[in-house]
Amino acid sequence: MSWNSLTDRQKSLDRAIELCGVKLDNSDACLRRVVNEIGASESEASFVKQRIELRLHTAALLSQTDDLITKTEKMLDQFEKDDEEWRRKGRALGFDFK
Repeated sequence: MSWNSLTDRQKSLDRAIELCGVKLDNSDACLRRVVNEIGASESEASFVKQRIELRLHTAALLSQTDDLITKTEKMLDQFEKDDEEWRRKGRALGFDFK
């Protein structure tokens, strides 16, 4: 469900979820706390649940992406160190590896 296809009420609820101050998780207790905190009706609870799940999924993806970036940076640093070591060893043997 894209942002542009949401009603004004749904957009308002979505923004309120972000600002409600409840630590989000997939539990029913969390859903009830968020629904009460943002003033959503029972008929809007399924929408609120979907938006909570979307936030949790997005947070997990961001965490995985951060981990991938960190691992990639470490790997590139190691490649640079290996390249420098080979250049140093090559120079010691009279070669000029570029």
